[in-house]
Amino acid sequence: MIENWNLPATVLRPAYFMQNDRQVQPAIENHGIYPMPIGSAGVWMIDTRDIADIATIELLERDRAHTPLPRRTIDLVGPEALSGDAVARIWSEELQREVRYGGNLTEAFERQVATFMPGWMAYDMRLMMGGIQKHGMRPEPGTVEALQKQIGHPLRTYRNLVREMLNAKS
Repeated sequence: MIENWNLPATVLRPAYFMQNDRQVQPAIENHGIYPMPIGSAGVWMIDTRDIADIATIELLERDRAHTPLPRRTIDLVGPEALSGDAVARIWSEELQREVRYGGNLTEAFERQVATFMPGWMAYDMRLMMGGIQKHGMRPEPGTVEALQKQIGHPLRTYRNLVREMLNAKS
């Protein structure tokens, strides 16, 4: 609709939210398993606070413009490519004990998440994880630098979020 009507809008396309992993923190801490089947293709996870920073800047820029700004699509990503093994390694280092990656079995993942969410949502999550495993979530060259320039600070890292989550429990 935005494209068909040539609406002057900003479309934000975020990658995997780092904060999604708050839901699996108990599994990580209690069982030493990172259960999200994100694979090895590379997911440039983004912190939701960086999304908020960029959205605010975009909204204010459009509000302050004297004429409608052209349509713009912004891919929102984090500062680094992460695999399931890399995420497990970060948790291992921060917890100072072994955390293993649970693997790439999306069907098992769907069965597990269907125990606490509707079946259709579990199915959707399985399909999303399969796509992430196959294609990753990669930005175009220069995207990270452009986002950091726009918000005026480095993008937040997954490691820092893990530290925040662990410190919040202390």
